[in-house]
Amino acid sequence: MHISTHNDRIWQSGCLQKEDAIRHQLTTAGYNNCLVDAVQTDLADLTQPFASDNYFRVPVNYVNLAPEFWHIYRCSELTDSIYPVKQYSVMMNRISGERLFLLYKLHDAELLDKGYVGFNCWYHDRDPILEKLQANFDLVRAQAGWRRWGDLHSQLKPTMPWHLGMDPDTAALASRITLVVETYVSDTVITFSEKIFRALQTPRPWVLFCSPGSVAVLRDTGFDVIDDEIDHSYDSIIHNEQRIDTILEQIRKAIRFNPSRYAQAVQTNQQLLDQLARQWPRKLSHLLQSTGV
Repeated sequence: MHISTHNDRIWQSGCLQKEDAIRHQLTTAGYNNCLVDAVQTDLADLTQPFASDNYFRVPVNYVNLAPEFWHIYRCSELTDSIYPVKQYSVMMNRISGERLFLLYKLHDAELLDKGYVGFNCWYHDRDPILEKLQANFDLVRAQAGWRRWGDLHSQLKPTMPWHLGMDPDTAALASRITLVVETYVSDTVITFSEKIFRALQTPRPWVLFCSPGSVAVLRDTGFDVIDDEIDHSYDSIIHNEQRIDTILEQIRKAIRFNPSRYAQAVQTNQQLLDQLARQWPRKLSHLLQSTGV
C-alpha cells in the first residue's frame, strides 16, 4: 500500500485546487516564482519578486503566504474514539539524510517496535519498483555520509520499504503521540507542510522534527501546541542529534490519555485556521493594487 499525501483526505477535499488557484492569482500579479522551494535554492539568486509558503528565519524580500496559506490544509475534525494501542506513530514517505538518521536513532532508542512506523524510501521518483526503493535506501546513506550504523543499515535494507498499510489519521488516532517529520530541516529556514497542520487538527499530542524554532512560530501565531502535556523544549536545540534525542525522550515517556484536552486544542487550532483563511483575499487585493493589475 502506498501512503501518498496527494491521494489522501486532505487533497481530495480540494487542497491542490486551492494551491493552484493561489499560484495563478500571484502569477497574474507578476509574482512568477510562487511556492518556492526555499531550502534547495540560494535565496540571494532568486528572481524578484517571488512568493513562498515557507516561513523564513532570515531577512529576505518576498511575499509571505504564511500563515494565510496554511488554511488550504484545513480538514474536518477527527472524532473517532480510538484508544491508543501504540506509543507513537511516524510516517516518512520521501527518504532523506535526516529521516534516515532518525530511523537509526529510533532503533538505538529501542522504539521501532513500539510505534506505527512507515518508511517508504521514495526519492524524487514516481512509482518506483522495489529494487529502486532499496537502492534509494543505499543512495541517501552514501550521500549523507553516515559512517555509523553500517550493520544496522544492512540489517534493515532487505525489509525496506515499510508500508504501514493505514492512513496517517488512523495511525495517529491509534497512537499516544505523533512524531511529525517535516519535509525539510535547516538551521536557517523553517518550512511547513500539510504534515504539521494535520497534527494540529488531530486530537492527539505531537512532537515535531523540523528546523529549530518551528514550534515557537506555531505557538506565537496562536496555535495550541499542548504545552501542558508535551515538553517542546527540543525546539530550541540547534544540534540535530541532540534535538532528536530530546524528541525521543518525549516519545518514550508515559503520556496520559486526555481526549477532552486534545479536542480543545483541535477546536482552537481550527478556529485559528479559519481566521487565517479570511486574511488571504485582503492580502491578495493589496498585492494586485500595488502591482497595478
